[in-house]
Amino acid sequence: MIDPTPWVSRAHRGPRAERLALTAAERRQVLKAMGPAKAEKRVVLRSEAMLLLASGVGNEQTAELVGVHVRTVERWRRRARERGAVAALHDARRPGRPPSLSQARKRPK
Repeated sequence: MIDPTPWVSRAHRGPRAERLALTAAERRQVLKAMGPAKAEKRVVLRSEAMLLLASGVGNEQTAELVGVHVRTVERWRRRARERGAVAALHDARRPGRPPSLSQARKRPK
């Protein structure tokens, strides 16, 4: 996890970034989502971004630290405010053909 301390306390022009409101339970769930060794990279990136935004790091700095475009971070912040931080970590359902194999018929890995 990225340490937000140097980014929050450094001097810059303009107003301070608005912190993303996370409850203690949401923070635990975000940390849990990025914990497993087989966690998807996009979930880990979103989790790190959520924690940085909750610490008061701005969108531009968060985008730089996580390695995504600033508009992506703005979109993640908006989704977290609308749906909640934990729900914003995962992708929305996409249209398309449903899976052809049931879970029971898939080969074990």
